[in-house]
Amino acid sequence: MRSLNYFGSLLVLIFFFISCQKEKQIPNFRLPKNEEVNEIIKALINSDSLEIAPYLGKKKKISFCEDLQKLRIDHVEKNKLPKKAEGESELIELLIGLPDIPREKFFFSKSDSLYIEFQNKNFNAFKISQNDFNEVDIKSIQEVRNDIKNVKYFSYYYATIPIISLDGKKAYVKYILNCSGLCGAGYRVFLEKKKGKWVVVKYSEEWVS
Repeated sequence: MRSLNYFGSLLVLIFFFISCQKEKQIPNFRLPKNEEVNEIIKALINSDSLEIAPYLGKKKKISFCEDLQKLRIDHVEKNKLPKKAEGESELIELLIGLPDIPREKFFFSKSDSLYIEFQNKNFNAFKISQNDFNEVDIKSIQEVRNDIKNVKYFSYYYATIPIISLDGKKAYVKYILNCSGLCGAGYRVFLEKKKGKWVVVKYSEEWVS
């Protein structure tokens, strides 16, 4: 009888130990703070490198959509072409690395991958407020749609929710200009936090019309 009790107690301890080990393996991630996201978008808007800068300070402010769009993170599937995604998307391998390509070619590291996946799963919506952005005219999606319908020459910018590295020192954003006529462009923008401030360190034009 004692041996059965001992065996039962041992099983309980083993299951308890295994469950504790599993809990330890689950990273205790947190989403970026609102203030951090706002600072990244401010750095984007005020960067001299990007085309919005020459329009800042004008009497008529440039329109910027209040809703940051979710940037969906996808994966490279072996022997398959990437699927056409609705909205903005990015292959995680283009951010953290691909086999046989030098590490320095990529902005993030592989140690950021789990945190990037966490953001992709849990960071689904974010609104910026006019109170935090004096440089531009923050508009709702409905206001933007009204401009598209009623204004002959319209233009507005929008950005994606930033993807931030695990150490909080790197960020990646897609940044888009939409306008009437044959104009518009999309950018991939990379930022770093230097001396407590976010700055654009490089960008590339993804498309232009």
